[in-house]
Amino acid sequence: MPLSRRQLGFAAAMGLAALASLSSSAFAAGPVSIYTYHNHPPFVLEAGKGLSYDLAEYLNRKAKGSATFRIEVVTRAQLDKLLAAPDFSGVVAWVAPEWLKDKDKTTYLWTGGVMDDANVILSSTKAKLEYKDPSSLKGKQFGGIAGHKYAGIDDLVAAGAIVREDAEKERNNLRKLEAGRIDATLLPRSTANFLLKEMDLGSKVYVAPTAQSSYTRQILVPKGNAELHKLVSAAVADMGKDSGWQATLTSYGGK
Repeated sequence: MPLSRRQLGFAAAMGLAALASLSSSAFAAGPVSIYTYHNHPPFVLEAGKGLSYDLAEYLNRKAKGSATFRIEVVTRAQLDKLLAAPDFSGVVAWVAPEWLKDKDKTTYLWTGGVMDDANVILSSTKAKLEYKDPSSLKGKQFGGIAGHKYAGIDDLVAAGAIVREDAEKERNNLRKLEAGRIDATLLPRSTANFLLKEMDLGSKVYVAPTAQSSYTRQILVPKGNAELHKLVSAAVADMGKDSGWQATLTSYGGK
């Protein structure tokens, strides 16, 4: 007996629902790339090691097989290109909305805070620099990282009030600071905590109490992926009471 138009419509709707469910399941079981352009300690120490890889392990544990997370280290330029693609399907770790022109959080979905951090100014304990604002660096030799931008500081460099000397790695600038070849450098507090301990420079390098900037690192999820956002947000919300994750942060010098 032929199906009525109403029955055909119902069958079509059920078919679409089944396909949507299958698609969702296929995504959930597949890999999810965690992109990061923070290729310095404590986030990346070497291939496969660092806080970013521990984050992937944590999310995999929380996902319980519903998704598989893996780290993809990229440059900032590569990340910008990925985010501009309409089919971007990964997540981005350790970022803040204002860094990606999404201060109002309308372009992407965001989790709660993964880590509170700040950019701090470091100098030698033999010539402590009490940083208040970029003008505190006038007349100083500032060690930067090639390709990095420093809000407020770069303006004074352009005006000739600060001399900027770039290095390729954060460790290089700390050695320059120790040797007296530069007067100051800037690092994320998380990076400074890790490197000063690793390099045994705690007694030789002074960290100014006033930060150049403070921020909360979060995880970005594409706007169209509410299910992934729900999964990652729930995992992030559990971080504060997860003793394993807290122990991991402590091991890198975090709080």
